[in-house]
Amino acid sequence: MTVRPKFSRNMSSKTFSNFYWYKEELQNICSKYGLPTYGTKAELTKYIIAFLNGETATEIKPIRKSRRKVASKLTADKITLNTKLLGSGFSLNQEARTFFANYFEVEHFAFRKVMGIKMREVEKDSDINATVADLVKALKYPQLISFDNDEEKTYQWNSFVRAFRNDSISKKYDKPMKAAAIIWKIIKDSDQPKVYTRKLVIENAELIKNFLK
Repeated sequence: MTVRPKFSRNMSSKTFSNFYWYKEELQNICSKYGLPTYGTKAELTKYIIAFLNGETATEIKPIRKSRRKVASKLTADKITLNTKLLGSGFSLNQEARTFFANYFEVEHFAFRKVMGIKMREVEKDSDINATVADLVKALKYPQLISFDNDEEKTYQWNSFVRAFRNDSISKKYDKPMKAAAIIWKIIKDSDQPKVYTRKLVIENAELIKNFLK
């Protein structure tokens, strides 16, 4: 097992990809080397890999443009189904949450993953015709949204925990989340694949024995 090295511009992209990096770390790397700093973990990772593969910082263009430059922010009462997702000041913020709560006639509204995926898709494609109605459609027909994308693959901890909890061996522990966190830290800081296997539990049984029922 290889421990994660400190980032270096001379690091190979393969070595970089073998390790887990927090989004803040990726943003700091991008900032230090003049790469785009706006984006998801998957997008920031792409910029760094391109840089390590020989592209100059000036050659690496942002996949999506930051919407923070829009001066005016929409209030809930100004949002309609025809409100454009780009260039209008719309954002998945508290005002949008209030609008959707009123629209669906619920007391509290929580954003769904499909909405974030749809927003990133619209930004990436610069789809100036997309409206709030498209977000409602994504909510009603989530099967039309692809979850098999680069960003989903960065949610490795969530996938790891889910796989561990779905394994019957996790029922042996009265604090499964703490047991999972200990094992996760081991592989997170190594070059091992960031995926759960029962073998990891067996190999590290001594480290998590205190959480046995």
